[in-house]
Amino acid sequence: MAAANSTRSTDSTLRMPWAALIWLVVSGLLLMISTQVVTLRDRQRFPGDFELLAQPAEGDNTVQLEIVAGTFEYNVVPEVSTEAAAGTYSPDTDDPVAAALFANIPDVTEVTVTPQTITIVYDNDFEPDLMVRRSERPIFNAVLNDQANITGEVAGDAENTLVFTTTDETWRYGRYVPTLIPEGTQEVYASRDEAQNGSALAQFLIEDATSIQALTLNPDSLVVTYRDGAVESQVINRVQDALNEFHPRASLEPNLWLFSIVGSPDTILEIVPIDTDVPLFIFTLAFAIIELLLFIFLRHTSDKLVRPLVRVAGVFLLFWSIYGHEPLWDYVLGSIFPTSNQLVHPNATVIEFTAQHLELVFVSSLITISAGLTFGVIVTRENFREILPLVNNLVNSGQTIPTIAIVAFMAPIIGFGFWPAIIALVAYGLLPVLRNTIAGLEAVDDFIIDSARGMGMTPSQILFQIELPIASSVIMAGIRTSMVINVGTATLGAFVGSGGLGTPITSGLSMTIDAFILLGAIPAALLAILIDYVLGRIEFVLTPRGLQIQN
Repeated sequence: MAAANSTRSTDSTLRMPWAALIWLVVSGLLLMISTQVVTLRDRQRFPGDFELLAQPAEGDNTVQLEIVAGTFEYNVVPEVSTEAAAGTYSPDTDDPVAAALFANIPDVTEVTVTPQTITIVYDNDFEPDLMVRRSERPIFNAVLNDQANITGEVAGDAENTLVFTTTDETWRYGRYVPTLIPEGTQEVYASRDEAQNGSALAQFLIEDATSIQALTLNPDSLVVTYRDGAVESQVINRVQDALNEFHPRASLEPNLWLFSIVGSPDTILEIVPIDTDVPLFIFTLAFAIIELLLFIFLRHTSDKLVRPLVRVAGVFLLFWSIYGHEPLWDYVLGSIFPTSNQLVHPNATVIEFTAQHLELVFVSSLITISAGLTFGVIVTRENFREILPLVNNLVNSGQTIPTIAIVAFMAPIIGFGFWPAIIALVAYGLLPVLRNTIAGLEAVDDFIIDSARGMGMTPSQILFQIELPIASSVIMAGIRTSMVINVGTATLGAFVGSGGLGTPITSGLSMTIDAFILLGAIPAALLAILIDYVLGRIEFVLTPRGLQIQN
């Protein structure tokens, strides 16, 4: 007995807070990544906004360029908000809102701005709903109004016309406060050689605008001397293009993202991502401290509830937050496809696609799990065993028919959108849940059930207190399989307009943009692994202690 106690004491002293150490390492890696600042390369998703005003300057072949607008910082809200002017504009307009829409929406011929509507007329054969989705992101970029207050639709009284409305009193746009270099400083480069050894901005301008011979950088202007024979207007345009190519600069540091779940008449539930503006490395550092405290206070207990659930929440929020940082996805895809001009999908962010994807998976799984457990319990009762072959054949047919065929068959019947994909996912995911429920319940030893009856337990008590707890591990394995399958299968819903991570995949296939394909495929694969891990931890919590295999 003393020897056994000594062994347990030795094991306790040898235990280490490995989870806390892992979170600490993750926090260090995130802190290291956050020190990197990169140039975002997707010009369609992150359009340049520098505007220059030429002023006379002393010296031959020299021009001073005052910066009217522009910024190097990603996702910075302008300090000055201006009301958008009402009017009807053509492609050669100087209006900042209309000009941004002409530059970033294909084939636009006319833009009309009123206090609460923006009407866009275009000239192509795209599907109207596709043009609405294609125009949303440029609208969001062109104005400062909250995205939640903006809705877009196809005009009912005119062809090739879109109407975007806001619940705000008026449309507003912003002018950034430009700062090329820190206030109160100046960088003077008398030759190209000096500029090539200067700051990152000076090196970039010299390499990109080859006609520049000398350069002076001020916080809100730059003075450019160009070589003989160069046309001044072309030099100005080249400098403006170079500034926009250097824009915007973004840190790779992701923030902590949370989410809220609200009811929706169209999709039952809606997942809304929330950016907390808290650096993610601080969150992971806090989780390392939490894991350390749990280790200290629970190390002498056989806890199988608190720590697994805490880790599930931490790991999920870690991945969820990484989905929310667009500069990171732009950087990763830009490294894989260095020559591609389009990397991040213009219609929505990765975390928005992921939220749509989770809506498909959660709603279909809610139906699948409820139906699978109900039918599994019913057909294992003595009075209904005769319908077991019929139920098996019905759910088997769901996986026999290709999912895309179910989606294509249901779309003309109930319309495009969310529900055709849900029906296909339910038909495809029902089999693992039902089979594992039946297998788990039928594996319960008859002797245990007879003993429970002998103790006076009712059939419902036997089911909920004996059979389901014993079968919980097998049932959870079926649920895990079903949900992981649905993560991959849900990408097919994009063919009928259900959204999700299948949208960038289908866009990439149709437009031959490889970056879009990976933009949907990589998050979907990570999401499948994440859901499997989360359900694995939940399975561990739900499985009775006596049925767990302890190593």
